[in-house]
Amino acid sequence: MNLLSIPVLLPLAAGLLILAISDRTRWLRELLAIGVTAVCFLAALNALAPALLGQHYQLTLPWLGGGMDFSLKADQLSAFLLLAVSFFSLLVSFYAFSFPDKGKAKWFYFNVLLTQSFAAGAALADSLLALLFFWEGLLVFLYTFIALSRDTAGSRATAMKAFLINGVTDLCLLLGIGLTAYLAGTMSMSEISAEKLTLNGWGGLAYVLLLIGALSKAGAIPFHTWIPDAAVDSSAPFMAYVPAAIDKLLGIYFLARISIYLFQLNGAMQLVLMTIGALTIIIAVMMAFVQQDYKRLLSYHAVSQTGYMILGIGTLNPIGIAGGLFHMINHASYKSCLFMTAGAVERQAGTGDLGKLGGLFRAMPVTAVCFVIAAAAISGIAPFNGFFSKELIYKGTLETGWLSFFIAAEVGSLLTLASFLKLGHSVFFDKRPDELKDVSEAPFSMLLPMLVLAAVCVVFGFGAAIPAAYLIGPALDNLSLFPEHALSGFHFDNLYLVSVIVILGAVMNHVYGYSAARGKASKSSDHIHYAPVLGWLYALAEKRFFDPYEQLMKRVPDFSALLYKADRFFDWLTDGLPVAAAGRLNDLSRRFHSGSYPAYMLLMGLAMTLFVLFTANSGGIK
Repeated sequence: MNLLSIPVLLPLAAGLLILAISDRTRWLRELLAIGVTAVCFLAALNALAPALLGQHYQLTLPWLGGGMDFSLKADQLSAFLLLAVSFFSLLVSFYAFSFPDKGKAKWFYFNVLLTQSFAAGAALADSLLALLFFWEGLLVFLYTFIALSRDTAGSRATAMKAFLINGVTDLCLLLGIGLTAYLAGTMSMSEISAEKLTLNGWGGLAYVLLLIGALSKAGAIPFHTWIPDAAVDSSAPFMAYVPAAIDKLLGIYFLARISIYLFQLNGAMQLVLMTIGALTIIIAVMMAFVQQDYKRLLSYHAVSQTGYMILGIGTLNPIGIAGGLFHMINHASYKSCLFMTAGAVERQAGTGDLGKLGGLFRAMPVTAVCFVIAAAAISGIAPFNGFFSKELIYKGTLETGWLSFFIAAEVGSLLTLASFLKLGHSVFFDKRPDELKDVSEAPFSMLLPMLVLAAVCVVFGFGAAIPAAYLIGPALDNLSLFPEHALSGFHFDNLYLVSVIVILGAVMNHVYGYSAARGKASKSSDHIHYAPVLGWLYALAEKRFFDPYEQLMKRVPDFSALLYKADRFFDWLTDGLPVAAAGRLNDLSRRFHSGSYPAYMLLMGLAMTLFVLFTANSGGIK
């Protein structure tokens, strides 16, 4: 059996088997899922090792030929992504073992395994045809994952919202793949990369359509709006797995593939990508800053951090792209860890409302320490991993000469840290309510994955040379990029001084907000939330005024009423009008049928006269 078939076929078979296991069987589903994800992780390690040496595993199933074969390939970049997918699948399977609020266990693990299977296929796909197959499969399991996580109307509505948003953007992806294959004459990404497409003519349209699919999967603005809803209407294991890890990994991976591997971008498209990245950073972090729900706050940060990855890749220089790819794996690590801490707090305290939490550090010390490490990492505090990936992105933006994008990234970092000062203070360090006096630490099955991910944040920080040398560097080599600067190392330069200023600014903001809120940490963002102009914009945002999906859904009844009126009009035009006209003519003719012989003769004479005049004028009579 080819090694690449294991991470694709094994979870698929195990997921189907889980549905056949009796509900009376205790722990068998959980143990099967953990065992299968562990085997897939080992297979991914075996695929990565030779890929780092330039020896690629490949699996090709002939189909139509001409570049349309069903092809999987583990090169330096795809093998790296496969390892990440397998790693997070294993951790989430273990984490969910003791988590009660995840829906029925068989459906949860079915969705985990099927998502892993199709995500692995999408990561390994070397043909656009195979990519499309696995990509669309993920859309199906995104819907079932959310809809079955809780038996509520909210979860079903959010599932439909996620399905429709991603479904529409996937139609764009489908058109883009078809157009790309037509222009290149092949669906093989390896063959297309040998002679990259340009953005001239139809090539520009093809890239934009593919870009929409990539940005939607990554959860960038404006395709992000289902993610905060899912944070409320689904489970913490789902949020730690799909929006925080799998979707971000695949979306940014595909963005890197099309932007560097398949197409030759120009300065205009570079500006478009960097603008999308900067807007995603600022808008999402501003929304995160004012949230009062643990998971919802984290969900907006998941969107905001996507902006850093897009910004890094959008620089189109090796150092920025390296930062984007490094941040991709760093973000999945600390954001999954943060969602796991949210799930642990929700399980033990019974709520995720920041106003009802506080003082849990002593009750849940392991969870609190994992939170602090992950929060420091996402805030870009040295020496954790987020600092080093953000540093590369900052350098990449400065190399482009666009200072405004660098400023946007730094402002995003300041607000990110301010958000987590508020969150951590509210949950772990504020006064503990009497209702939470008996709260205890989460079970070991939930703590172990958090500890592993927190350790990754530390190791990839202090030991940033490890991912730089064995993951990021080889991935760049595969994309034919060779950075002039070192991808790791601690530098006491101007960027470090800026990061210190950002930290001080965030701390000062929190101190001021905390004092203005009279010692209530959960309200420490109110001075910005209700500030002039900002308060008005936040009010509109909270009413979903800026949510394209919600605004479109509000217009559906009006549009339906308009279509109904148009339908009634055409029915009257084709049915009602002829019947009314015939009835009117019938009434008129009935008046002349009076039985009067002189009247009939008069009408016949009048008709003959009109006939003669008509034919004479038309030349019929000479």
